[in-house]
Amino acid sequence: MRHTNASMAALSAVALWGLAFPLIQEGLEFASPVLLGFIRFAFASLLMLVILVWRYSIDDIRALLVKEWKTLAVLAALYVTIPNIAQNIGLQNGTSSIACVIQSSGPVLTLMLAVALLGEKFTKGKIVGTVVAIGGTVALVTNSGVSLSNASFVSNVFILVSAISYGLAWVSAKRVLERNPPMLVIGLAVMIGTAFLGLSVPFEAGQMLEVSGWALLDFVILGLFCAGLSSILYLTALRDEEVSRLAFFIYLMPVFASLFAWVIRDEMVELATVVCAFVIVVGVAIATREAVGRPNQAAPPDPGRKKVNTND
Repeated sequence: MRHTNASMAALSAVALWGLAFPLIQEGLEFASPVLLGFIRFAFASLLMLVILVWRYSIDDIRALLVKEWKTLAVLAALYVTIPNIAQNIGLQNGTSSIACVIQSSGPVLTLMLAVALLGEKFTKGKIVGTVVAIGGTVALVTNSGVSLSNASFVSNVFILVSAISYGLAWVSAKRVLERNPPMLVIGLAVMIGTAFLGLSVPFEAGQMLEVSGWALLDFVILGLFCAGLSSILYLTALRDEEVSRLAFFIYLMPVFASLFAWVIRDEMVELATVVCAFVIVVGVAIATREAVGRPNQAAPPDPGRKKVNTND
């Protein structure tokens, strides 16, 4: 039952991540990129604040902020602020299917950064998988031509910057997540990253906001569900299941994104996108397959929990 619940939580999180892409494109019709990111994560931060206050004591939250504030600030910028600004700008002229496929190269980008910055071992399987996945990503990014005057190419580059930022985020978070409760770390990073987005809003050129019933619904779903709830669901799944066994669900993200984009925006997927997606997924699978079957690392102690749960 525990594995089933973890699988359902991971599948739900990935589906919500896929839903975010077309909803961001819808949201960009009502708000400019930076402002949209801030509004979205303001809702996500509200949810995270409720969860953290419920699960942890104020003293433990304050202690983590004092002890890890530098790492949390870096994680917040790389996990929330930078990737969401880049992603939102990219989606102005890009498509949900292409953006999601580029983002799906994230695990390999994280692996490369871990090798470069943390000195992790680069095995033959990782090398082959990385070459395949990055090859597929480059082919997709440059599919419409390489020119700064080409809106599609520039959009794809922004999405790639977003994916790289997410990879850097997980590498920078490795140590702090090993010694602290992951939910507390991510929750605080989301709130700090939202504050950074808020500070960036006044500097955005061409700022725009139109308020309507659909716009508000879009913002709420993007924030509470696609950002806040999805993070909680995935962290819950990671608590009870091996990372390698959850990789399959990550591969489904482009499928969900394309399906939701078709339903919401009548967006069709081009054959080149499907081919590149297949190449990227194969590369990611090869690069990460060595982790299959290895036990999860023990979860960090969680002394701040207000409620005791024997399964946590």
